[in-house]
Amino acid sequence: MGLKENKESKIKQVPLSNKEANSQNLWPDLPQQLLHLIARESTSFRNICYKGVTKSWRAESYRCSSRNPTPPWLQVFFHDNKGADKQPHIFNIAFKQLGFWYWKRCWDFDRYPKLHFLGSSHGILVAKGHDVWDPVGGSRWRLPPWDSRDPFICAFLSASPWQYTLKMECFVLVLTGISHPAFVFYQICGGWKKHAWIKADCTIVDPNCSNPSERRHFMRFTNAIGFKGKFYALSLQGTLAVIENIDSHLRITALGKKRAIPSDSSLHFRELMVESGEEVLLVFLISKASSTIVDSVEVYQLDVDDLTWIKMESLGDRTLFLGSNCCMSVSASKVGCKRDCVYYTHRSGDYGWWVYDLDKATISPAS
Repeated sequence: MGLKENKESKIKQVPLSNKEANSQNLWPDLPQQLLHLIARESTSFRNICYKGVTKSWRAESYRCSSRNPTPPWLQVFFHDNKGADKQPHIFNIAFKQLGFWYWKRCWDFDRYPKLHFLGSSHGILVAKGHDVWDPVGGSRWRLPPWDSRDPFICAFLSASPWQYTLKMECFVLVLTGISHPAFVFYQICGGWKKHAWIKADCTIVDPNCSNPSERRHFMRFTNAIGFKGKFYALSLQGTLAVIENIDSHLRITALGKKRAIPSDSSLHFRELMVESGEEVLLVFLISKASSTIVDSVEVYQLDVDDLTWIKMESLGDRTLFLGSNCCMSVSASKVGCKRDCVYYTHRSGDYGWWVYDLDKATISPAS
């Protein structure tokens, strides 16, 4: 989905200023019109997913080529966003049907401190060192104490705690970004559970890792999504792994057949996984030179049976919104926005929204 040569694609991407969002670390940082819709229809809050991860190639650039069968390895790329990733968030939605005072009570910051959200799945928020929250219903689940020796990168739920059954238990999965442990999990609902995190090492060699400094190339996970009771996790090098419940223990049961990386050349790219209807989508925001400028966008659909990524040429009536701390899929006709598009923003000292049109393969400022 490379960009066509036109005037729109050559516009210098200088984000529109948003002083309020810039001065406060608001979550979610979606467009205000969309936040109003979520406030009125709280069920749509379940569609908000994790912000994803930004990766960069260790080489100057990478382009798919038959002459380069072993591509360079990837590393996590950290934006210069003035430490916002380490700051607590201010919850940014007041649900209308519950009234302002209910929102004030649920998020009473005198009683509950501002939280740094590191996960959003099925309408549930997870914060490091705190409980699991349901901001719509006001419920919470107490998490076990976290071992400070282990990194806490991001967290996901396998399913909604309200929808679990005897055959579908609900787990919280935390990715560490290392291989020992590769992930840590806790069972919230369903069956017998112990109030303690369970650590799981990964001794599976990553088939897409070519880093000579890593002897065994064990898989390290940096992104995931909970979908229909299972977790679909991506390693740092783009290998897909299925993690599912086997006898009340999360285990890796299958690996994908193709590396999840952009087909277009890039220096950096942001990788997001979002649930859209009954599908899992993988979106790449591709930067060829500067991390603050997106040059192209690619969208893939996961074939859950074959564990392959299928490149999409159209989203139909769907539209994706990719904020700096979350992402979401919506029905364009229901929301009233442009269909078959990807709206995105990136954070580097300022805010602004841009729109990628899949049909025209163009990028332009979002009005």
